[in-house]
Amino acid sequence: MTRMKNLVCLLLCLCMMAPALALAEGDGMDAYVKSAFRKRGTVGGAVIIAKDGEILYSTGWGRRGESRKNPVTVDTCFRIASVTKLVSGVGLMKLLKEKNVSPDTPVSEILGFPVVNPWYKDTPVTVRQVMSHTSSIRATMSYFPTWEKMGRGTPYFAEKTAPGEGYEYSNLNGGLLGAMIEALSGQSVNSYMQENVFDPLGVNAAYHPGLLRDTSDLADRLNADGSVYQHVTYALSTLKKYSDTCDPRQHTNRTAGGLYISAQGIYRVLAMLQNDGEWNGVRILPEGAAAEMMADQSLIPGSSVHCKSPYGLNVIHLNGMTGGTWYGHQGRVNGLTADAFFQPDTGLIAVVIGNGHRDPNHHGIATLAYDIMEKAQMYAQ
Repeated sequence: MTRMKNLVCLLLCLCMMAPALALAEGDGMDAYVKSAFRKRGTVGGAVIIAKDGEILYSTGWGRRGESRKNPVTVDTCFRIASVTKLVSGVGLMKLLKEKNVSPDTPVSEILGFPVVNPWYKDTPVTVRQVMSHTSSIRATMSYFPTWEKMGRGTPYFAEKTAPGEGYEYSNLNGGLLGAMIEALSGQSVNSYMQENVFDPLGVNAAYHPGLLRDTSDLADRLNADGSVYQHVTYALSTLKKYSDTCDPRQHTNRTAGGLYISAQGIYRVLAMLQNDGEWNGVRILPEGAAAEMMADQSLIPGSSVHCKSPYGLNVIHLNGMTGGTWYGHQGRVNGLTADAFFQPDTGLIAVVIGNGHRDPNHHGIATLAYDIMEKAQMYAQ
C-alpha cells in the first residue's frame, strides 16, 4: 500500500513538472535562436518551426529598422527577395491547372511576344523550363530585353546550351512568372495573387508595400552592416509610381524578388504545399499539383526538361541534410536572408528570416537557416 502511495505521488509530481519541462525545452530553442541572431549581428528577423501542421516554435527578433521602438514579430512583412519565386510559382501553377495549359507550352504562346534563344530558334522555351531554371535564359539583373530584336550577341541567352538541356539560375526566369500570370489571368499579378492565394490563406502580402492590407508592421530594407538601404516611409511613397495593371511585356520583373510578406504568411504557403495544396480546409492547388511542383522535371514523361536541375517548378530540392530532402526556396538581397523550406519525411517546416546582417551560405542556404533547421530536428522529436 505504501509503495502504491509513493507511486501515485511520483506520478502527480511528474504531471506537475510537465509544463515546466516543456517550457525548459522551449527556452532551449529560444536561447539557441537568439544566440544565432546575436552571433551574426542581425538587426531583425523571425523564425517559425512547425511539424505536421502545428507550429512548435515562433519568434520575432530585434527591430524592424532604425527605430528601436518597433520590434519584429512573425507578422512583420519583409521584402522577401527570391522566396518571391516560390510563392509566385504557386499562382502560376494554379492558373496552368485551371486553364488546362501544359507546363510544356512555349512561353511565347502565352505572352504573345517571342521568348526565343537566338542560337536555338527551333527549340521552344517552355513554362516548365522557366520554372526549373533550364530555359537557357542566363543569369542577369536586367529584366526588359527587346525580345523581337534578340540576336546572337545577346547576353540574355546561353550560346552553347539549348533550352531544356542545362541548368542556370536566372532572375529573369522568376520575372517571367508574373508576366505569364498576367497574360493567363487578364489581371495584374498583385490582384490575381491577392484574390487566389493571399486572401484565401489569410496572408498579408503584396508586390508593393503600399498594396498590403496592413502596412503598420513593415520592416525597413537594410544593408549587411545594419544601415538602412530603404526606409519604409520612402517605399510606401513610391506607390503612385507603381502600375497595378495587367501588362505582361512591362511586368517581367515583379515576381523575381519584389514580394512583401511575413514569416507567418510564408509558413501558410509552405503548409499548403506540404498538405497537397490545401491549408486549414482551403484548397489553393488541385490535388497532385504540389507534388508536381516538387518533382524532378526531367523524369516526367514527355517533359521539355532533359537535364538535372536542383529545382522542380520554382521549388528547390535541398539534399544532404538531416531528416531527408527539404523543399522550398531561399532569398538574399542587400542585408536580408530568407529561407523557407518543408521536409516531407519529417513533417517539418522552417521559415528563417534575418535582416541587416552578413551571413554566408552553407549547404546552399544562409548559415543562420542551416543551423536552425538542423536544430529543429532535435527540437521536434
